[in-house]
Amino acid sequence: MPSGGDNILLVLVVGQFLMGILGNGFMILVNGIDWIKSKKLATGDIILVSLAISRIGMLSTLTCVSFQLVFNPDELLNEGINVSEVFWILTYLSSIWFATCLSVFYFLKIANFSHSLFLWLKWRINQLVGVLMVGPWLFSMTINLPMLERAYNNALIRRNNTKVYRDYQVNESEYITIQIVTNLSSLIPLFLSLVSFLLLVFSLRRHMHQMKHSATGSRDPSMEAHVRAIKAILSFLIFVVLFFLGSFIILWNFSIPGKDSNLRCGIPLMCLCPSGHTLILILHNSKLRQAALKVWWQVRDCLKGSK
Repeated sequence: MPSGGDNILLVLVVGQFLMGILGNGFMILVNGIDWIKSKKLATGDIILVSLAISRIGMLSTLTCVSFQLVFNPDELLNEGINVSEVFWILTYLSSIWFATCLSVFYFLKIANFSHSLFLWLKWRINQLVGVLMVGPWLFSMTINLPMLERAYNNALIRRNNTKVYRDYQVNESEYITIQIVTNLSSLIPLFLSLVSFLLLVFSLRRHMHQMKHSATGSRDPSMEAHVRAIKAILSFLIFVVLFFLGSFIILWNFSIPGKDSNLRCGIPLMCLCPSGHTLILILHNSKLRQAALKVWWQVRDCLKGSK
């Protein structure tokens, strides 16, 4: 019988799962309809669709782990690396890199610098985004997959033998090592996102300074675009900090055997990024925001008509 803490965990995770599925699914649906109508998809929309797909995978894995933690915790804590762990790392790294591609895309598309390197990158924005989406992702997979394969094979061998307590110690070491390597693999894309954010802020300050000297009082489209991009990237960085906090709490759980409550605190924090940040992206994207408003108006009209 699930305890009160288990029920709270399931409510939080399932709520964020549904919110994330609706948000990410909405992004895929809107861009998919746009692609069917126009037979083409802009670079930014391709990044959004890729990001949404990877985040649906993240949320699905975290939700499965949560239910396993509640209804079958011994198997989750003792079996070592399983298929869900492999799928989790693949979707997590994909999500981080796709979000970084979006940050770099916003920076190159919106910022205004006269430096030759920036102009060279701006002219080749589509090729650069393609490299960022495929190259580093493959590199991260190359680093992580061999270690995951070894850990998974070891788990299969242990599963065929009698489980004893010392097996848990081996599983603990494997899990912590993989989590540390995975988190370290995220530092490069996070650094790129942070640099994009800081350069966008600098570009906005320069733009506001130019507007002040040209006696332009109102906020022009370029300034609005700067503000929206800065908010989107900043929210991503904040959600990633919460995600790493949840990951640290889970790692701390393995240093204190029997403290499963740490897992119940860490998993909901990790779910915030793939669900909450998606809603912010929808609000700061004009096409997605207009589509969401149309859906809301239709739902509101249907509710009024049913009364």
